[in-house]
Amino acid sequence: MTNPRRTFSWRGLIPHLAALVAIVLCLRLALWQVDRAGEKTELLTLWDTSEPVSLLDLNPAIAAFSPASGKGVFDGRRTILLDNQVRNNHPGVHVFSPFVPEGGETIVLVNRGWQPWLRRSGEWPVFDTPEGTIELEGRLSEPPRVGLQLGEEPPIETEHWPSLMTYFDMDRLREVFGDQLHEQVLLLDPAHPAHLSGDAWAPINMGPEKHMGYAFQWVSIGSAILIIWLVLTLRNLRRR
Repeated sequence: MTNPRRTFSWRGLIPHLAALVAIVLCLRLALWQVDRAGEKTELLTLWDTSEPVSLLDLNPAIAAFSPASGKGVFDGRRTILLDNQVRNNHPGVHVFSPFVPEGGETIVLVNRGWQPWLRRSGEWPVFDTPEGTIELEGRLSEPPRVGLQLGEEPPIETEHWPSLMTYFDMDRLREVFGDQLHEQVLLLDPAHPAHLSGDAWAPINMGPEKHMGYAFQWVSIGSAILIIWLVLTLRNLRRR
């Protein structure tokens, strides 16, 4: 005589486990977007409230986006070009020129903005670098972040300048400029004559409201999965 009780099947748990994993994943993604929104809000606050500093007083404790100014000289020979910078759908580079404040030893890389460049042209971008003592103003910022890095940045060719970098690697740069290289870069004031494009700097590339919008979408998806799972589960129980 067969047992009337229904036999247990691991296969029956698969839909429930899949729903649970999907719901947890949606919640984690939503929380991550909320955290990102908080980070962006903090950066916008720093942009508006950071106290001005002198380029002679650079130190690791200076807040991001602090206004900075001072006199000094450019090292017009050793220029770094950061590749894969697009402006209005045109390829180009960001030009980083080393700057030494007057009376100091610290070196800060100054982002002078965008310049057009086609790799297949076989020629470097053409631009002028001011000579002699000059006054600079700008915003201190963390170095450009790498989104998805495939492989390591090769050593900088010190015999051929300017030098092209695919990824902004401070360790590689310190091999050339030494430990006196400041860990932040200076976003040159777009109104300064040494700025190459005159484009205003954006403190963030995506506002906190967009991150909150994405968080709401993930919560909505997770809620929809939860409702569908509950409806199907209750319907299956009723059938039994």
